[in-house]
Amino acid sequence: MLLLFFFILLSAVPPTLSLNQEATYLHSVKLSLSDPDSSLAAWDDRDDSPCAWPGVNCDPASGSVTSVDLPNANLAGPFPLLLCCLPNLTFLSLYNNSINSLLPSGVSACHSLIHLDLAENYITGNLPASLANLPNLAYLDLSYNNFSGNIPASFGRLQRLKVLSLVDNLLNGTIPRFLGNFSMLTTLNLSYNPFTPGRIPPELGNLTNLEVLWLTECNLIGEIPESLGRLKRLTDLDLAINYLEGPVPSSLTELESVVQIELYNNFLTGQLPPGLSKLTALRLLDTSTNQLSGSIPDELTRLPFESLRLYENQFSGELPASIADSPNLYDLCLFKNQLTDELPKIFGQNAPLRKVDVAFNNFSGEIPVSLCAKGQLEELLMIQNSFSGSIPEPLGGCRSLTRVRLGNNKLSSEVPSSLWGLPQVYLLELVDNKFSGPIGEEIASASALYVLRLSRNEFTGSLPEGIGSLVSLSDFSASENKLTGSLPESIVNLGQLGRLHLHHNELSGELPNGIQQWKKLNELNLANNRLSGSIPGEIGSLSVLNCLDLSGNWFSGKVPIELQNLKLSQLNLSYSSLYEAHSLCSSPSTTEFSYFFLYKHVCILCSFTSCQFFRFQCSRVK
Repeated sequence: MLLLFFFILLSAVPPTLSLNQEATYLHSVKLSLSDPDSSLAAWDDRDDSPCAWPGVNCDPASGSVTSVDLPNANLAGPFPLLLCCLPNLTFLSLYNNSINSLLPSGVSACHSLIHLDLAENYITGNLPASLANLPNLAYLDLSYNNFSGNIPASFGRLQRLKVLSLVDNLLNGTIPRFLGNFSMLTTLNLSYNPFTPGRIPPELGNLTNLEVLWLTECNLIGEIPESLGRLKRLTDLDLAINYLEGPVPSSLTELESVVQIELYNNFLTGQLPPGLSKLTALRLLDTSTNQLSGSIPDELTRLPFESLRLYENQFSGELPASIADSPNLYDLCLFKNQLTDELPKIFGQNAPLRKVDVAFNNFSGEIPVSLCAKGQLEELLMIQNSFSGSIPEPLGGCRSLTRVRLGNNKLSSEVPSSLWGLPQVYLLELVDNKFSGPIGEEIASASALYVLRLSRNEFTGSLPEGIGSLVSLSDFSASENKLTGSLPESIVNLGQLGRLHLHHNELSGELPNGIQQWKKLNELNLANNRLSGSIPGEIGSLSVLNCLDLSGNWFSGKVPIELQNLKLSQLNLSYSSLYEAHSLCSSPSTTEFSYFFLYKHVCILCSFTSCQFFRFQCSRVK
């Protein structure tokens, strides 16, 4: 029997006498794992020692293995328990691999471990209670796996833990109070777990060495405990995406080291607490999507913020002028509040602004001239306010801009010519203002433009020929203006176009040749212009066209029979001089509006309501 065991042992190890015992264990680990990228190819069984193997480190004096560090190696298979046979292994990282199955209770045999990182794998089952038998464990990261169940009560014995990270698992118990006993803990991250709804344990206020506390999306309810104000070393507090209610506790103003506070997506109410000026290290604050009210405190905006996000609340009053003095502010998001009055006139003069979003408020006055003074502004979102005056000329030279939304204001005058041609802007929205003058020829340089919305203004002149250069343009609306002239021939080059709305203008002439290139067009509305000539049959080749409105023009001739190829939900050809519409219904069609006819320039639209012959539901579209 002993002889049989001896042969089995030999068969598990390659036939060589050069490997020491620890190398034997490691080589067996190699054989137990799938290694499609050959990350362990250099683990050679002909070597006397594993200390030069990739990912392996040894004690220089004894030659014993102390560290196995194999992140991002694309290794797969069950947890290699043989690693626990390495008596002096203190560091083990298999971060971002494909380790699967359960984490066996035998992991407690790795009794020397100080650092264990198994994050971003596919490990399932409960957290092994036996992990508490690792007396020296200081770093435990099991994030981004599929662990379920409770955090075991035995974990209360892990008194040397400095880092505990269990992010994005399936843990469904409650956050245990005993975590407040980990006096050495510097990082506690339990975010994105479906815990049973429960309160933040007030005992966490005992973690006086804590620097990072992340409890994002943990099903937390109730109020934020005042005890968290005792965390004097805390630099990062994240309680976002929970069901927390009540006020922001005044004790948070005692977090003298805090750099970032994330409280967004909760049900917090009341005003921001006094004393915020004490948070001299604070650089990022996000209390968005709550029910906070009152004014934005001046002592808050005097802090040297980098990012301030207060959007989707009920803040009122003016934005304190001191916000313009912040030298580091790059992100200001205040949309969907009830803020009034003007923005500070020198806003942006001192700060490297990249994003300014004040949409859906009651701001008035002119747009500050200095918003892009540092040349870094990327997003300017001011829709649904009462801004007036003209667009500042310097914005036309802001080549870093990517999104510009100025719709639904009281802006007027001509758009700065250089603004039309900004090379990185992919969204330009100027709807519902009183802009006048032409759409500049410079628009041919706006090569990134994806959405161009100009409707309900007073733009005049012809559409520029250069608009056909915008090969990425998907959404173009300039309806309800005073545009004249014919559609430029180049417009058919817009092969990505999905929506074209030019209705209620004074456009004239015939539709250009080449419309069949609009293969992605879903909506075409040219109603109420002065377009003439015949409707081109090639419209019938636009296979994804869903809405077609050419009504109120001077089109003449036959209705193209090719239109019966379309699967339309909306069709309007009324108030034209078309005839012989009956030719479209000579046979059953798959279009929703499968039959129509013209009566005194009114289009009667019909659709099948059953499979019986010639049973229609008709409606008159004027």
